[in-house]
Amino acid sequence: MTREDSVASRAVRHSTLKSLSAKKRERIRQIKQNYEKELREVNIQYAKDPERLRAKYAAGDYARSERARKRAEHQIELENRRVERESKERQFSVAEEITSSILQGLGAALSVAATAILVYRAVTYAPADVRPIYVSTFACSGGLMILMYIMSTLHHALVPAAAKEVFNRLTHAFIFLIIGSVYTSFTLTTLRGVNGWILFGIVWGASVLGIVLYSIWGSELEIINIVFYLIIGWAGVVLAKRLYHVLPPAGFGFLLSCGFTYSTACIFLMIKKIKFMHVIGNAVMLMGTVYFYIAMFFAVI
Repeated sequence: MTREDSVASRAVRHSTLKSLSAKKRERIRQIKQNYEKELREVNIQYAKDPERLRAKYAAGDYARSERARKRAEHQIELENRRVERESKERQFSVAEEITSSILQGLGAALSVAATAILVYRAVTYAPADVRPIYVSTFACSGGLMILMYIMSTLHHALVPAAAKEVFNRLTHAFIFLIIGSVYTSFTLTTLRGVNGWILFGIVWGASVLGIVLYSIWGSELEIINIVFYLIIGWAGVVLAKRLYHVLPPAGFGFLLSCGFTYSTACIFLMIKKIKFMHVIGNAVMLMGTVYFYIAMFFAVI
């Protein structure tokens, strides 16, 4: 072997060893990263307050820059305020959560049956020229009601705090969608006209705003959110006289009963400090759902 061959061989070997060393360091770095990531997930999973610990980890990750550090500190501050707020609130007992889950599950089952009856009545008795509108709007309103009760059932049935919060926000979002769809049903059928469409736009605009606000801030705006429900829900009172003349007496009566029952349920839902008040609120809301379906049943004219 010549000198040149020997130098080339050493260079190749050195390059190979250097490449292997780099690969080794990279692999060790990846293993450490995966280990730290898994360790974090285990700590978060078994932590007393997982969200707060997650925020602390986020703060450490973002501490490299001043801007990111301020953002992380703000996140920790928000989490501390959330934890402090939740610590002052009475947590629902297991019995309350189980009872609420059963009630909401009954609501989902009831909504499936009632929606099928509504759609059948619309197909059978609605005037031919507006039959597709009746069928589509009734199916949409009933479908949203079913999904809302399913989300609420999961919210009460699940144990992890993060999952409960997710389904709680989804439940409130579907409530806004239900209010908007109900107004759509009456706007496209019995309240056709300029005033009906103006009300339609106002209700849907407010509903979308409510969904966005609650999706961002969640239970921090719970009281404001319920007030928002009441305002949007009773916005149709401005056209009550017209509804009275175009709806059958039974339909108008049950529609008013639905509004009063849901409003009463909101009062019970806000009284969290007294045990089983939330459960009573869910039961009253289930009664309001019954009135809602009966009102829609008689709305087919």
